[in-house]
Amino acid sequence: MFEKILIANRGEIALRVIHTCREMGIKTVAVYSDADKTAAHVIFSDEAVYLGPSEPSLSYLNMDALISAAKQTGAAAIHPGYGFLSENHEFARRCRDEGLVFIGPPPEVIQALGDKITSRKIMVEGGVPVIPGLSRCEPDMAVLREAAQAIGYPILVKATAGGGGKGIRIVHGPEEMEEAVAQASSEAFNAFGNREVYIEKFSPGPAY
Repeated sequence: MFEKILIANRGEIALRVIHTCREMGIKTVAVYSDADKTAAHVIFSDEAVYLGPSEPSLSYLNMDALISAAKQTGAAAIHPGYGFLSENHEFARRCRDEGLVFIGPPPEVIQALGDKITSRKIMVEGGVPVIPGLSRCEPDMAVLREAAQAIGYPILVKATAGGGGKGIRIVHGPEEMEEAVAQASSEAFNAFGNREVYIEKFSPGPAY
């Protein structure tokens, strides 16, 4: 059992972790940026550490600042919540190397499955059916449009990293591709620190 953990996230997920830890008798350390100085997760945690500016890449995605905050407060483990660094194998490995417990899968598993393109390749190699799409990042718009045409619109532009619906755009035709890629890539970088995106077929409703 841990005596204290640091929550490397904010908002609702941080509050859920705080509530559960309180029931288990575990102290919590919140982290916050300029945008979250008076947020509920900061108020309700046992301790709070300032990370940096509101830009996530300078605060919630700052591995050095998070690990420093954990050591500074004596937290034995880091809970990543979801999004941000929760599927970042480098962060999980950094935690392990620094003597901290990453509450989540081992870095080797995250590296294999946290990246959607790698996950697709593993499934394809294992003979598991996957949604039609590209199993690689492709920066060339002409190639993307050609691939989308072959797959059939509408398609999804998706971030290779992270989750939670971040870095995803629906594209209904080739004229929308460039803007969708730019928006998805920018959102993915802000949320996960990774700009890479790929495409796959979009199904507007479940098939039975």
